[in-house]
Amino acid sequence: MRRARWLLPLLLPLVLAASCTEPVGPDGVRALARVKQQVSFGPRVPGTPGHAALRAWLVAELERLGARVERQAFADTVAGQVWPLENVIARFGPAQGRRIALLAHYDTRPWSDKDPDISRRGEPLPGANDGGSGVAVLLEVAELLHVRAPAVGVDLVFLDGEDLGRPEAPDDYCRGSKGYARRLPAKGDAARPVAGFVFDMVGDRDLGIWDEGYSASRATNLVDVVHEAARATRASHFHEGVRHTLIDDHIPLLEAGMPAVDIIDFDYAAWHTMADTPEQVSAESLAEVARVAAWIVFSSSLARK
Repeated sequence: MRRARWLLPLLLPLVLAASCTEPVGPDGVRALARVKQQVSFGPRVPGTPGHAALRAWLVAELERLGARVERQAFADTVAGQVWPLENVIARFGPAQGRRIALLAHYDTRPWSDKDPDISRRGEPLPGANDGGSGVAVLLEVAELLHVRAPAVGVDLVFLDGEDLGRPEAPDDYCRGSKGYARRLPAKGDAARPVAGFVFDMVGDRDLGIWDEGYSASRATNLVDVVHEAARATRASHFHEGVRHTLIDDHIPLLEAGMPAVDIIDFDYAAWHTMADTPEQVSAESLAEVARVAAWIVFSSSLARK
């Protein structure tokens, strides 16, 4: 015991030096600051100044973190209106071999059509959780990819035009995801991701993430990966079992033959209301989800060559 105490001062610097080679984990405080930054741009409805400002900020952040950035610009028509859309794809890791994709939409809804105050239902959604949280989680993953190269290719995909639909016109949702799916390389092409993980509405203070129905039935293996990630990172707000079955950005990917899972907390009282502000989002929730996302990228079976 005495000899161990004598050696400790000599060994401690070596231990600290070794620990510095590993990236620190996701930073929930930084992620929450990025949610607030997004909301500060104003409504991020496609074609508006806030949307353009957010996209420019997003591209700058990704390039600063060493991503190879691709921009997919295209026009889409929804309810007779032409919308200028642009997906942003940030590529990390090797250009050859297996690729996996993490996705989130960065646009916000033009209306707050579920607001309890009828007079405010025509106002654009603030989009702190519905839009802002997924972006913040993916940027935390980008921070880690900046300091530690993944063994396989990783695409962080920021989708546009997710929230232009209405209940009577569900096909008008997920326009950016549909555009991304149309542009996927052919099956077997090394540039085509083998799996997609969609992050949407994942910052709720009262977080509760359950399996989504289409994901559970059509991408069971990826749902299992999420469960494994949650157990490995001790994510206490991830639960097994289907709670909701939803049309979200994973559906166009599934229809294109790309396995995809939707990671979403749909039990959110501020959904599509003016109350979807940063006060509804917590640093702890963002950090928990980002740890799950990082485990998928660095430690899952998909992340091995």
